[in-house]
Amino acid sequence: MIRRFVINILIVCISLALALMLLEAIIRVAGSVDADGQFSFLGYTLEPYALPINRLKEGINAYLHNVDTATILYDKRTGWAYRPNSLRHQGTFTVNSSGMRSQREFSKDPLPDTLRIAAFGDSFTAGDDVNDDQVWTHQLKLALKQKGMRTEVMNFGVGGYDMGQALLRWQAIGQQFQPDIVIFGFQPENLDRNVNVFRILYIHGPSIPFSKPRFIVSDGNLELINMPALPPEQMVATFEAFATHPLAAYEDYYRSRDVVSKWWQRSRLAAFIYEVTKAQESATEADYGPASERGMLGKAIVGAFAADVAEHNADFFVVHLPLPQHMAHVHSGGKSPYRYLLDHLRETYRYIPFDELLGPEYMDERYWGPTGHYGAEVEALLGQTAARAISACIEERSCSPQRFGDPAQFAIDK
Repeated sequence: MIRRFVINILIVCISLALALMLLEAIIRVAGSVDADGQFSFLGYTLEPYALPINRLKEGINAYLHNVDTATILYDKRTGWAYRPNSLRHQGTFTVNSSGMRSQREFSKDPLPDTLRIAAFGDSFTAGDDVNDDQVWTHQLKLALKQKGMRTEVMNFGVGGYDMGQALLRWQAIGQQFQPDIVIFGFQPENLDRNVNVFRILYIHGPSIPFSKPRFIVSDGNLELINMPALPPEQMVATFEAFATHPLAAYEDYYRSRDVVSKWWQRSRLAAFIYEVTKAQESATEADYGPASERGMLGKAIVGAFAADVAEHNADFFVVHLPLPQHMAHVHSGGKSPYRYLLDHLRETYRYIPFDELLGPEYMDERYWGPTGHYGAEVEALLGQTAARAISACIEERSCSPQRFGDPAQFAIDK
């Protein structure tokens, strides 16, 4: 009886071992290895990670070879920016001579009878998946016109930006246009981008091959590193000696294990199970809370943005621009991991809770563009929502554009 039991146990163990060996072989055969030696399987990048030096070289060489036609250019103040006087996304996205998304030009001196509004943020502010007439900033202008207000709305959003880059773009360019109202588009994923220096380490696939300035909080104060941003010509040499480079200490998406393999990583199966498990771990409030670097840094950057806008005699608004996966998580009963900062924004600034209008019905794919940005209908809703908030603020006199003694000065004659 004991012998039979032992034999059965051995059969189970041998069967399990054979099954694991088969799975290991399948992953090794079906997986892929890129030019940097990075192994991937079913969309998962498996440890040990490899620094994407060859991918970076390819991106930098392509940029330098096509710098005269590239629509995204290296910018020492913000990392990158749109090429002035260019067309993006098959001609549906127009960039004017000042580098902002617009089919028209703007004087740096505001018109005396027109309220000037400027928006800053990432691709959700820029409106990547819609054309120039559909983007929410244009829809904002149309909605305010219906409310009898003469306005100009300028869109300074740039794809891939973090919160700090939006602030730096305001300081480098936006201030010159003397807006009366500044809207910061808060897209919560930017809290992760804030702790990133090299875009290629944040995005595993094709990405912008530049670095960017990065804010840190030191002794309660904001400090800026990598300013000016490393020029493209220095990027490859930086990665070739990355472990000893001073910026490596501030890159949240670089880990020492990038070049050090753990013993269990010899098994592709074990590494795959680890990545799947890690991917399924949802972010928690602690990751973005008041004691976290992401939470502290996000709060500090918005505070600095608002203070600088006030010094330039403009009113500051924050609009929450959630990702579709964030809304899907909340609508399925999950708790937003960004609650700490969202509550702070609501309590401290003129806050536009756009997420509250995106009910479960908006989770249908027809409301989203091909790259996961808002579609035309959601962009229109966003423009109308921002218009209601701005018009109510002006009517209640809690917003007081200092260029105008009376809102009637920018009212459209009936």
